[in-house]
Amino acid sequence: MIDSLRHDLTTWTRATIGAAIGERALRALDRDIAVPASLACAGGGRIHQLTRLFWLGEGLSRQELKVALPDAGARLAAGADLLVHDGGLWRSRWQIVPVDVPAHLRPASAGAPSDADPSATVWIASSRGSLHGARHGKDFVMGVGGATRTLAALAAFTPGQFVLDLGTGSGILAILAARCGARVVATDISTPALDMARFNAELNGVADSIDFRRGSLFEPAPERFDVVVTNPPFVITPAAAREGVGKLDYRDAGWEGDQLSARVIGALADHLNADGRAWMLTNWEVTDAADPYAPVRGWAGNLDVHLVMRELLPVTSYIEMWLRDGGLTPAHPDYGRSYRAWLEDFDARNVTHVGMGYLAAGRGAGRVLAQELRGIAPPNLHEYMERIWAGLRQEDLARLAPVATDVVEHRFYRPGEEEPWIIKFTQTAGFGEEVLADTALAGLMSVADGELTTAQIVCALAEILSEAPDKLMEKVIPKVAQLKQLGMLTFVEPVGR
Repeated sequence: MIDSLRHDLTTWTRATIGAAIGERALRALDRDIAVPASLACAGGGRIHQLTRLFWLGEGLSRQELKVALPDAGARLAAGADLLVHDGGLWRSRWQIVPVDVPAHLRPASAGAPSDADPSATVWIASSRGSLHGARHGKDFVMGVGGATRTLAALAAFTPGQFVLDLGTGSGILAILAARCGARVVATDISTPALDMARFNAELNGVADSIDFRRGSLFEPAPERFDVVVTNPPFVITPAAAREGVGKLDYRDAGWEGDQLSARVIGALADHLNADGRAWMLTNWEVTDAADPYAPVRGWAGNLDVHLVMRELLPVTSYIEMWLRDGGLTPAHPDYGRSYRAWLEDFDARNVTHVGMGYLAAGRGAGRVLAQELRGIAPPNLHEYMERIWAGLRQEDLARLAPVATDVVEHRFYRPGEEEPWIIKFTQTAGFGEEVLADTALAGLMSVADGELTTAQIVCALAEILSEAPDKLMEKVIPKVAQLKQLGMLTFVEPVGR
């Protein structure tokens, strides 16, 4: 039956849905707004009926069901596991949505999603939620939202790797890893989540490559892994607020403050192989907005960490966001009581803001690079993060040859003056970082093409600037290291060596 369902879904992709109902309706679905898509699907063909049944949650007549699922429909109706008969119509118990696979996780031959390219799509079932007017409950299994897509854009898997998907939820990261040829352990404390993840693994044909285990955090997975990927239930919710919001295992582990994130990050070194990598989404409490990264630096220990802060939210904004996510509006009787309990909890610990973001980590020397995401993330987030990661760990910069990468130089002059009063370098990709430069650094960047080592360039600049080479190196190398960490300088063996 699963094989038949997979066959019927093969050409039901975001690309074909967009072509059938229009981008306006598809974008509305992404915002959990059903009306434009429901109107666009009325009286349509197979793609329209599949969208009505599995994404919109509408009921289909028997004839419409035959159109939507020509291979699997009759068997699913007879089995009544996925489909239920209600008021003369067939409805799906779960929402199922096609999800684009990030380009770096597709087979080398795969291109943009299309009717003929099922390798560019996975199909993920989850609980019905706000799109269908349902409030999230205790056994809710989250679908694929923006956070999950970010994690998929970050992570990478290769054949033969041993991968842990910690807190697997719907199982999408485990499925993507298995499709790349990895051996996967997927854990979750929620039995409904594990059941849904198993179904999704079967639907996508990779169930034999995933070992599903129930338990909290690393408890069911004590091994060391080549890759750990996790979107843990990090939402900071005080116990008093849970009375109104409800116990939502998919987002809130019930720990005090941000200690779940602290525990996961602190344990990574014990569960990664020597060259292993972790990718993680996280929230953390901030008591000093002037140094918002301090908590994560404190948790890192001997991990090397590249931390990206996507947002720094005042606690009031944070509370309001998660109250909405839990289905509470200001008109709800539990809203004010929950808000008060939440705010009092933050105030008791002098928490003014919450950092929200993601990180890459590996066993190392405790080097931590923290960045703030300005604007939108680069199109290939994984490639950008990998370049930063290589720079974070690279040493011996003097003997290597610098290469200016994705960077432009800005010079600012006062009217009538020949010399600039400000020189700065700005990323053309990545997070748009800017670094102020002096004459020496500007000179180094002007010839950073991989032919000369840093030491050779500095020696030449020292002669031009009438400075001692060793003194100039002391001044230049910290800025060179900063540009390296930000990915604005990459380093290679010099030409001719």
